[in-house]
Amino acid sequence: MNALRPGTPGPGGAGPAAVQADASAPVDGRVRSAVVVDRDEAVRTAVEGLLERMGFQIAARADDPALMSGLVRDGRPDVVVLAIGSGPDDLAALADLTAARIAPVVVLTDEVTPERVAAVRDAGAHGLLPAFPSRVSLLPAIELAIARFAEVARLTAEVEAAARRLETRKLIDRAKGLLMTHRGLTEPEAFRWIQRTAMDRRKSSAVVAAQVIAEFEQAPIRTAS
Repeated sequence: MNALRPGTPGPGGAGPAAVQADASAPVDGRVRSAVVVDRDEAVRTAVEGLLERMGFQIAARADDPALMSGLVRDGRPDVVVLAIGSGPDDLAALADLTAARIAPVVVLTDEVTPERVAAVRDAGAHGLLPAFPSRVSLLPAIELAIARFAEVARLTAEVEAAARRLETRKLIDRAKGLLMTHRGLTEPEAFRWIQRTAMDRRKSSAVVAAQVIAEFEQAPIRTAS
């Protein structure tokens, strides 16, 4: 099975032609892109046509979920529409892709059972629709998936930034304690020393604090003779 690039004819003939978009564009006016993965060429072509009418550019297409990860990593689309079969390999490919947090994934499946829905949810999908979706169902599913993915990405970035700030504070506190112990500085003096050294060396306070820790943490404490 081969990945099919935009504009590349499929086995049955020419690829889908772009049609006039009839959906509103994002606020910034940027043309959004999508990757479509479906083993059924007719369904894949139909989904691509729906996406193009919604204003999306087809960044890449494939007929095998196993080929999806590379296409998404290279193209970095705004959304992935993935049709999965009943086997475990497709769910594994879905889980691998969602773990990379590159783009939201809307899944299409013939099997819409509670067990299947739970498996797709646990694999990290951002939306689920029955196979052969209509534009009426596909448009809100994609817009919600994109919005939720962006919100989760924002919250994740905030949590990671807070964690970095906390780690930096811990490093600086440890470095201050070591400077107070080994150089006899007061806490304000130790803090100012770290700030001044960071400016002089054009490094971050966290880097300077780590260097202080590496230098003094195993050093013997000097005592007055």
